[in-house]
Amino acid sequence: MKKFLFFIVLLVGSSFTIQAQTVRIVDNNQGAATGFTTIDAAIQASQPMDTIYVQPSPNTYPNVNINKPINIYGIGHNPELNAGQYAYIHTITFSGAASGTKISGLFITTLNLNTNNTNHDVVITNNRFNGTITGRSNTSQTNNIVISGNYFEHGSTNFIDNNLGQNWIISNNLMQRSGTNWSWNLVTDLNNTTIFNNNIILSRQIGDTNQQVEIFATCNGTQISNNIIIFTGNSVANMNIGANLSLTFNNNLTYSVVTAFDALGGSNFDDVDPQFVSFDPNNSLNNTTHDYNIQGGAPHENMGSDGNNLGVMNGVFPFSLRGYPTELPYLTDFVIFNNILSEGTDLNINIKADANNN
Repeated sequence: MKKFLFFIVLLVGSSFTIQAQTVRIVDNNQGAATGFTTIDAAIQASQPMDTIYVQPSPNTYPNVNINKPINIYGIGHNPELNAGQYAYIHTITFSGAASGTKISGLFITTLNLNTNNTNHDVVITNNRFNGTITGRSNTSQTNNIVISGNYFEHGSTNFIDNNLGQNWIISNNLMQRSGTNWSWNLVTDLNNTTIFNNNIILSRQIGDTNQQVEIFATCNGTQISNNIIIFTGNSVANMNIGANLSLTFNNNLTYSVVTAFDALGGSNFDDVDPQFVSFDPNNSLNNTTHDYNIQGGAPHENMGSDGNNLGVMNGVFPFSLRGYPTELPYLTDFVIFNNILSEGTDLNINIKADANNN
């Protein structure tokens, strides 16, 4: 049944055209008949800005090299149907000029933009990462990158290295540091052109001898706004380390479950329970029972710098805990009524889908 659950377009073959844009299907499930079993093969067959749909699979997809602008979509990183299967890729490398590429709905370890190619305006949304997104080590080749709606989780590796990329937007993401070492930072090299807002960070780090942990490292001049930062480890009173310069914190909320957290001051909400509608700090941030809307009547309700709520559910970006791409509808129910067929018999099915929030 799972062959139906992602894209019903499989019924019409491995590629088709919508408004002069070709769509190709990649599927490495055993017995798949789409024509493409690797994403690289589909990219090579594509024209710039074509679309590639990657089927969920228990098999890891080979590493991907992107050498032209392309749209790559998976079903989501934590889908409700299809037994929770997703499309997993260890490494995506921008090996050519691919400005304008969109990547959404996948489970990825590493995404490498730090190559000798110009790749501006890349949009990375609604994915799960257990590794690092890395920008170029100059100011002219990886600018205007959007990283929104993703779930990052790892014990020790940093999640985003802005490097020298300009005008990056890092917003409405969940970031979970599962390891306990105080020095395992989450983001590095943010600069004064970086926007870092409306993220939720959950850190299980344990403070050093001065009750400090490292969240930001070698960041300079960054405005950090409307984020919710939660600490569950022992002896965590501040995040004042990481060789950072001139960071500005506005309208953020901090909360240390165990130890009183030092005040950031100004317009921030210091050591305040975020009062989510539903949340258990002992669970992973991507637990689908969580509801990151702020409870009505909370002192920080609609107190972001833009007059909206703090965190991922501020109404600007359509955040999805399941990582559904905002450009696509998603299936909520699929039933086959007659799964044993004789030749010439119609297959009776019932499909329900919701439009996404785009």
